[in-house]
Amino acid sequence: MAFEKFTRVGRGYKPKVSITRSGLIGFNQGAVKHFELGKYDWAVLYYDNDNGRIGIELTNDENEEGACKLRKRASGADVSARSFFDYYGIKYSQTNKYDAEWDESEEMLVVCVS
Repeated sequence: MAFEKFTRVGRGYKPKVSITRSGLIGFNQGAVKHFELGKYDWAVLYYDNDNGRIGIELTNDENEEGACKLRKRASGADVSARSFFDYYGIKYSQTNKYDAEWDESEEMLVVCVS
């Protein structure tokens, strides 16, 4: 196997999700690549109050109940979630970053915010 030169110095590749003070769920480039967010246009949000986890189901079905537009940008992607945060009492007065994982049994991206 030949060596591959690493040239993308100074960039984060660990999948991270941010909850921003403007009420967005932001995905870094690591999350976009790792979870193949480019394949999807919509997200459905879930909340596990007992464990303080947000579930993000990725879909291309814009008619799915609760579907939010997944906006893609050069630096990552985001979903507007202010009403979701307000409904569940999730604080977003300052931006915080969290690790993101794929939950195979739930078939969704999961973020622990507790």
